[in-house]
Amino acid sequence: MSVFKTLAALVVGATLTLSSAATAQERDVKFILDFISLGRHAPWYVALGKGYFKEEGLNVTILPSKGTADAIRSVVSGIADIGFIDIPSLVASGAAGGAIKIVAVNYQKPPYCVFSLDPGANITEPKQLANLEFGSSTASFLPRIVQAFMEMNGVDSKTLKIVNIDAASRVPMLAAHKVAAIDQFVMSEPAIRRAVTDAKPRCLFLGDYGLDIYSNSIGTTEEYLGKNPDVVKKFVRAAMRGWQYALAHPEEAAQIEIQYVKALNPEIIVEELNILKRVAITPDVEKSGFGTVSLEKMKKTVDFINKNVDIAGEKLTAEQIYRPGFLPDTPVLPQ
Repeated sequence: MSVFKTLAALVVGATLTLSSAATAQERDVKFILDFISLGRHAPWYVALGKGYFKEEGLNVTILPSKGTADAIRSVVSGIADIGFIDIPSLVASGAAGGAIKIVAVNYQKPPYCVFSLDPGANITEPKQLANLEFGSSTASFLPRIVQAFMEMNGVDSKTLKIVNIDAASRVPMLAAHKVAAIDQFVMSEPAIRRAVTDAKPRCLFLGDYGLDIYSNSIGTTEEYLGKNPDVVKKFVRAAMRGWQYALAHPEEAAQIEIQYVKALNPEIIVEELNILKRVAITPDVEKSGFGTVSLEKMKKTVDFINKNVDIAGEKLTAEQIYRPGFLPDTPVLPQ
């Protein structure tokens, strides 16, 4: 072998060794969503696709779930390291969710909507919830939130007629006019609009009428937080950059997400992201950055759920579930 070939072989070998060492230094992190991957989850895929997690030395895997309860169980059991955790669901789980600590809030407003149709029930204000036939789940706490919302707005909550419909059947039932209204996240509007061919979907957004509580957030266990504080802080910083970029560039974010979730419609992703701004960007976020948390509002959120949802066993407090100190030192502000 010539001297040049020998040197070339040594250079290649050294490069592979360095590459392997760099890969070995990356920390594996499993992150679980609150549901299957949808357009509203694009910010997480943007953080992945644009290399924000890699820049922090993290090798992140994004996992789908069957719902928030599944996400909570997965984090508690160690199947996932970090989760996209809905705070009302966490509080409603009582002691079962006590191990999870929230470090950043993504949904600054609750995403809850009562969807109806025009023509149809055409619900545009809280007083129209009286005597409404409402498709939800008797196993869900969301009807209790809607009923508490009704009382907040001077409407008799006992008149709400809850129809037990599984999650997958709610939109088809609404589209077929077999139920007057259903509960869905506000980001579901683009998909509902496409499913309904003979009417216009109407969303009564509870956040517009006094329901001021936190919702989906970044959470992990006390144990993981104690052993890996730097990993959590790096994850939050990279994730917030993903949220910043995705909400500022929804078309590009859609193209990034469909590289990972090919079944999604990029047009719906863009529409969901534009709606997501309504939930994720508030005056607090514009001032203090994505993920910001107010202990006062966290207390309000926890107290609201504890007061209006039946919880078995010990009730959680805001101080129990919130851990400050994990947001970026330099706030990641909306663009």
